[in-house]
Amino acid sequence: MKIKLMVSEESYSALAAELTGMGFEIDDSAELILSQKNVYVGYLIGRLGDEIFRLRTSEITYIESFSHDVIAHCGGGEYRLSERLRRLEEILDPKEFIRVSNSVIVSAGHIKSIKPALTQKFILTLEDGAKVDVTRTYYYIFKEFIGI
Repeated sequence: MKIKLMVSEESYSALAAELTGMGFEIDDSAELILSQKNVYVGYLIGRLGDEIFRLRTSEITYIESFSHDVIAHCGGGEYRLSERLRRLEEILDPKEFIRVSNSVIVSAGHIKSIKPALTQKFILTLEDGAKVDVTRTYYYIFKEFIGI
């Protein structure tokens, strides 16, 4: 059985050795995930065509969801993720990433400019030139996060 580990780097090798000894296979693309509370990941596994990539979270500009597809925008590429947006919100560092709508999570470090829009909304311009809306539902949460 394959398991994906999402634990701190300090406990990763000991836990991986123990699980491997019990007959489990550690695989970053596994459906079954063993995670540790309040540990935030430093990378995500993304697919681009038939290739699988380790994406550093510091390089991800934003993540968006379309129906059942979750796409990470990173370094000019669009990588398909297996995790759902709700799960990503839990495993990404809340000091670095913020949800700005029902379908988008943004990296705060990649925000280039913030433009107020009508009816309690913002339009974010990101470093890669993408524009993302902060919806009314997330307006005050975003304002507090950014400090404006």
